[in-house]
Amino acid sequence: MLSGAIYLNIEEDEHYKFKALGEEHIIPDPLLKLENFFRIPSHMFNIESIDVFRRAFSDIFNILSTSNKCFYILPIKLMVTDDEKENIELLQKFFLNFINSSFDETFDELNDFFDCYSTYDEIEKRLKPFIKNNLTFDEDNNKLSLEEKVESYISSQDIMKVLVQDKNEAERFILSLWNYVTQIIDILIMSLKSGLIPFIRHKPTFQYLTIVMYTFIEDEYFKNMIEKSITYYIFYNTVDKEKLVKINFDEFAHFVQKYQFLNLVLKEMKRQKIDIYKGGFNEVTEIIKNKFCYKIEEFIKEI
Repeated sequence: MLSGAIYLNIEEDEHYKFKALGEEHIIPDPLLKLENFFRIPSHMFNIESIDVFRRAFSDIFNILSTSNKCFYILPIKLMVTDDEKENIELLQKFFLNFINSSFDETFDELNDFFDCYSTYDEIEKRLKPFIKNNLTFDEDNNKLSLEEKVESYISSQDIMKVLVQDKNEAERFILSLWNYVTQIIDILIMSLKSGLIPFIRHKPTFQYLTIVMYTFIEDEYFKNMIEKSITYYIFYNTVDKEKLVKINFDEFAHFVQKYQFLNLVLKEMKRQKIDIYKGGFNEVTEIIKNKFCYKIEEFIKEI
């Protein structure tokens, strides 16, 4: 299941990597995802939302016109969410659990957090080192201070600028963090309910997966699901897309369906006793090169 992205982006050939691993490939309906963009108050509305809508609509049209046998576009959120209020309460519960684990605290509600913290400096001093080092709000801001990370994110989002008006630093931190943490928690909950594996390609979304996953991997189902998501992310950042697009997409889809590369990679990881939760990214990269990239090179030579 495409996750952490509004649309697939077939125009830039992203459908090749998405199709490369797994059996069936699900795209949550982008237009349903964008519905909330158009429900916000007019003073918060950003004209960029219309541009995103246009790109998403064009992407769906291209998929249905050229690759409709390779992908399913489904209203996953509607299919798995029986009660939206209950879903929001679940997200709030997990978010509070994340905050507690990040500070080694036992806040019963977020107001308790605001009673203890009011500035970025106070928050940064108490954050666990692993959380502090991995908190990110875009692709390349890990070396910035917490204040710089949060304020840079807010300044880049017109909606956030409105939301945090008159908020203190602790409230600005929580509102910014909420978007990313609840996004990945929502992805995991939807994946559990639908029986799908989340395909994550964006670095910030993946980093939040690595931060929150330890809350979930005690459960064997989640552990196996997240292992596949991590493998998919390593794959996405290992394989050269420029080589894939040399192959006609229909031929490529038939090729990957025949070999089921995800199963081959996971089988080799198991044989080598690689625990992806304890590292092993370099080893998995080499497995992907041996099991996938080599086969692709051979296939390109044949055509």
